Amino acid sequence: MNRKNLTAAVLAGLAGAAGIVGSAQAVNINPDGLGQVLVYPYYTVNGGNITVLSVVNTTADAKAVKVRFMEGQNSQEVLDFNLYMSAYDVWAAAIVDDAGTPTLVVNDSSCTVPYLYANPDGKQAFLPYQMALDGGSSAISRAAEGHFEMIEMGTLVNDNLVENAQSSAAAATHSGGSPVDCGQLVAAWTDPDSTILGDEGYWLQPIGGGLGPITDLLAPSGGLFGGAAIVNVGGGAMYSYDAKAINGFASDVITAGGIMHQPPGRSSPSLNTGDGFVATIFTDNGTTLSSGAFTRGVDAVSYLFMHDQIMNEYITETIINAGTEWVVNFPTKSFYVYEDLSGQTTPLAPFTNIWDKTTGGGACEIVSLDRIWDREEATPGQVPGEPIPPIVSPAPPNPEVPGVIPFQLCFETSVIRFGDVNTVGAATEILGSKNFHNIDNVALGFEFGWARLQLANYPTTDASGEIIPGGPTLYRNLDSLAGLPVIGFAVQNFSNGTMVDSNGDSVLANYGGIFQHKGTRLLSSNNPPPAP
Repeated sequence: MNRKNLTAAVLAGLAGAAGIVGSAQAVNINPDGLGQVLVYPYYTVNGGNITVLSVVNTTADAKAVKVRFMEGQNSQEVLDFNLYMSAYDVWAAAIVDDAGTPTLVVNDSSCTVPYLYANPDGKQAFLPYQMALDGGSSAISRAAEGHFEMIEMGTLVNDNLVENAQSSAAAATHSGGSPVDCGQLVAAWTDPDSTILGDEGYWLQPIGGGLGPITDLLAPSGGLFGGAAIVNVGGGAMYSYDAKAINGFASDVITAGGIMHQPPGRSSPSLNTGDGFVATIFTDNGTTLSSGAFTRGVDAVSYLFMHDQIMNEYITETIINAGTEWVVNFPTKSFYVYEDLSGQTTPLAPFTNIWDKTTGGGACEIVSLDRIWDREEATPGQVPGEPIPPIVSPAPPNPEVPGVIPFQLCFETSVIRFGDVNTVGAATEILGSKNFHNIDNVALGFEFGWARLQLANYPTTDASGEIIPGGPTLYRNLDSLAGLPVIGFAVQNFSNGTMVDSNGDSVLANYGGIFQHKGTRLLSSNNPPPAP
């Protein structure tokens, strides 16, 4: 019995004895931050920002990792390559604006295929080719913000199956701070002459006889963590966050979704390649809940991120020049709304609108900032359905609250900006986002507090997308949960301008931080039934 089968048999025996058969295969978010898949909810090079990023291999094994960057409107891939990490390795890079083109800068010698470290200045520009296929803008500026992911394709081992070559794990292992032979791994994915059969590198060969893309690979084993930081050098600010870590994504190097280890430049593996079809989450009361058995791996990933509402704080206090922006990322949305990935001309639940390939129109979802509070529980205007206490007469007029109404988030990665006047058509001050919705001071009513974004219910609309007044409320569901699969965070910035320190020197007094969104889970059975 080989190592993989022996391990599986032992785990199955232990699971059966404990009465938890199958739980080891459930897809889950690891609250300790280690996983097979890392999802980074946001990058930006807008507004003078750069985004620095890293991934860490905490294990004693070398790893094959797919690295993929996606623009923010429809998650079209703008850069894809393979990363081969040594044991205990860290790989770091930065995304910058290089003369108007979002560009990855690699100053880390860990092996990538192609070997980006060897490029002039370690630069690799983001590419527009995939964006040209969905009917939207193919301008590279569209890729100035978005999100990215890292997917473990397998554990590299020292099988020495390739004739006259060291193992792939040995080639990726660092010696003196650099991989022993990254050229071997590049050659393994190289076809020297497309007119000659059989001269391809060993990872391009058909599977069998110790060759093919599973050469020197065992199943993904996890143990990756990562993070990113948005840095504005001119503004003297940095905002950092941790990637979401997913375990149980793939149990072998070949899954129902295909071969995990793929050449660079391929759209797979993706979040739909894993063979974990059941997802397990923690509910609000601390218990666990498992989904039904999905037929697509991406549905299990979406289930992990399902929330009926997300919540966070905001501050727009003028005395300290404060600003707040929320990043709202639907990391799996394109698999439900984009025909090339979903295989459907209508949207798949829980999403409700399709990406229009003829116009490049966003697949808009109606959401609502249904509650806003200040720090003393006050709300801007009476909320329908809540008790109305007795007051003296004459009563003040009921104020209009234009911000606390339904609005649309049309892209896979969007920003909600708080405060000031509406700046539609421009860009946000902190992240420089152009994919944003504004909540102005009139809607907020307060300079600080917290708010709640409702994702489960949405109003009825007509064929043009206009809300039908008094129409029935509809509900989004995926298996047993209501809402949408969402991740993200709030960014807060405070500025005291230029101050003078005790030595009489001028210093820039800017401060900022990132705060992860909080959310709730709602069972679909607790929702009113969808309207017919």
